[in-house]
Amino acid sequence: MYKNGIILTGPIGSGKSEALSIVAKLGYKTVDLDIISNNILNDENSIDFLKTNFLDCLENNKVNKAKLANIVFQDKEKLKLLETYLHPKVQSQLIDILSNSDQLTFIEVSAPKNIIDMFKTIVLWSPEKVRVERLINRGMKIEDIKNRISNQPNDEWWYSIGTLINNDVKEDLEGQLKQVIESL
Repeated sequence: MYKNGIILTGPIGSGKSEALSIVAKLGYKTVDLDIISNNILNDENSIDFLKTNFLDCLENNKVNKAKLANIVFQDKEKLKLLETYLHPKVQSQLIDILSNSDQLTFIEVSAPKNIIDMFKTIVLWSPEKVRVERLINRGMKIEDIKNRISNQPNDEWWYSIGTLINNDVKEDLEGQLKQVIESL
């Protein structure tokens, strides 16, 4: 277990990015694994993998994230293929970041299945109705939202992997995060 890393996770629309922003404002080091994933996918070393498996998602040798998401969240086999390629590379970069720092680091993780045993975990959670409203307000289409939610673990799983913060009301999030951080 990496003592200097704490995962911030939760289902889509639960407030992970907002929580990461608050933690950064509190002075902690932060890492967003979505950014690392995007950098890996847009690296020239990933072009052959993408051309072979997700050719329709490439535009000028860069990934069109919307097209990629549309494919993988409608096809569990394609999602598994992408995760099998991407997750070890992301994990390797995360371990490098943590190994080169003593600083407590909060890590935003959308799909934590493969790394939750390595870190203490804070789970942001909100009822599905609240999450769907947030995602619609961000401009996502309801079909995309439903596809993504259907590919995520159920609520019981989220409850079981770490310290839960119920993030129904955005204004309560900073205070709850401070309390949880102090208790870790």
